[in-house]
Amino acid sequence: MQSKKTEKAAKQESEPVFIVKPALKHYGLDYLHVALIVLVVVLVAFSFSLATFKQAVLVKNCPYGIVNGTCASLHYTNAQVLQAVGRILASYSTVNTSLSLLPYYSLVNESTVSYIPNESAWFVVVPFKDPYLSNTIFNFSVLLSSNLSLEQAYLQTIKPVLYTNNTVVAPGVISIYGKALCTTTKPIPVYLVVDPYAPGAIKAIELAAKASTTYSNSLNVSYDFVFGPRAQTLYAQYGVQETQDIAKYLFCSYKQGKIGAYAANLSSAFNGYPLSNSTLSGIASSSNLNSALLNQCLNSSYTALAYQAQLANFYNVISTPTFIANCKYLAIPQTFNNTIAYALSETK
Repeated sequence: MQSKKTEKAAKQESEPVFIVKPALKHYGLDYLHVALIVLVVVLVAFSFSLATFKQAVLVKNCPYGIVNGTCASLHYTNAQVLQAVGRILASYSTVNTSLSLLPYYSLVNESTVSYIPNESAWFVVVPFKDPYLSNTIFNFSVLLSSNLSLEQAYLQTIKPVLYTNNTVVAPGVISIYGKALCTTTKPIPVYLVVDPYAPGAIKAIELAAKASTTYSNSLNVSYDFVFGPRAQTLYAQYGVQETQDIAKYLFCSYKQGKIGAYAANLSSAFNGYPLSNSTLSGIASSSNLNSALLNQCLNSSYTALAYQAQLANFYNVISTPTFIANCKYLAIPQTFNNTIAYALSETK
């Protein structure tokens, strides 16, 4: 009897024992049932979303942008935009520059009109012919606000035909590449290269003469007269000798230190075309030039003027009037004072 009890106890000890804990924290559900319930909830929510949400509507082909999910409409037609641009172009006829020709050479019928949705603005490109460049076609562009008022105007220009190593070093001042300063002490040399028939030539001569007085201890101004394209166009009608006489009188008045007076008196009679020798001589008399020295200079001036052209070639001057300050800096009459101030700042 005792052996049976012992055998039974040993048998119970050898069998595995399973302990089952109640899932009290999950309301009596085990982990498997909880997971299945969550899955069912997710599937029901997904089905509900498919039944509730509508398919998105894609807005395509809206050239003027999208507003509140729909294609934006414009307040103006292209014709109305071009009419506004036409008024802007016509206003340029009142500008006292070469831009006054813009309205007359614009090809409005070839314009392109574009709308910029992000800025609510119009961009219009108007081709035009440049009468000074063999009617080459360029573009005039304007940016108009939403009410067609002018925001900004842009003018296309030509690209440089020849790139140089010259550098703009200050407002109105161009430094010539490879040319060293003539001197680092005052007075510094200043050359005026000028075709007497070029627009603004006489005014440039007067400006140089005035600078000689104003900067008497700082500048040594000299004049180099050349015969550029403008003068050459007059040869056929007036003759080479008659066309070049004006440069001879200017050169000889410079030699007597009276070019300022001669240029001032000349400006009242000069209209851009050759003057007679008697007129040029009369101006010399009214400018108090010594007649004997004048005649002597006139007879030998041809050789001197021929040498002067070499200076323009050395500095690659292609248009006049041009100033060369201290052998290194280029200037036009409008920027002459800037260039002189810059050149003098480098000297003692």
